[in-house]
Amino acid sequence: MIGIVLAGGQSRRFGSPKWQARYKDASFEERARNILATTTETQWSVVPAGQSTTAYQLEDDREWRGMGPIAGIVTVMRHVTSDWYAVCACDTPLVPASVYERLATERSDQPVIAYADNRIHPLIGLYPCSMLSKFEAALHRGERAVMPHLTEATIVSFEEQDWFKNVNTPNEYESLFGKEVK
Repeated sequence: MIGIVLAGGQSRRFGSPKWQARYKDASFEERARNILATTTETQWSVVPAGQSTTAYQLEDDREWRGMGPIAGIVTVMRHVTSDWYAVCACDTPLVPASVYERLATERSDQPVIAYADNRIHPLIGLYPCSMLSKFEAALHRGERAVMPHLTEATIVSFEEQDWFKNVNTPNEYESLFGKEVK
């Protein structure tokens, strides 16, 4: 399984690149890579165009730039061959590795997605390589969202709500420092 860290957003509400924000001595990108390292062979980050600084960072394929998370997933799927991909949005820094370990135990032949806080979290999940053609077709139609392609998915419920909180604004970032990962 290959890890995909989605770090390519424009961070408009945050005011600076979220993937570079730090929490507990690591950037959001580094935290996501470390979380995925327990269940994946290699971890690849998709970062904004012109900001790649390491060999494990990719930029969205030119044809899909600015097309959101689905473009990031497709970019890695096209460049790094695997049967499965674990996706982690970098702006969920409290997600522990145990989430991906549990998702991995639920794999069959369809996506495996986290559910918590009364909602599905499509950017915290596992995707089989068979999703590549569906995602590419969606991008060709101008679709940016992952959620519509999860009609057949295994949904795994988690009790802990804070693990899945997104950090999108400076206020959410400040409140993050009062949280602990168990």
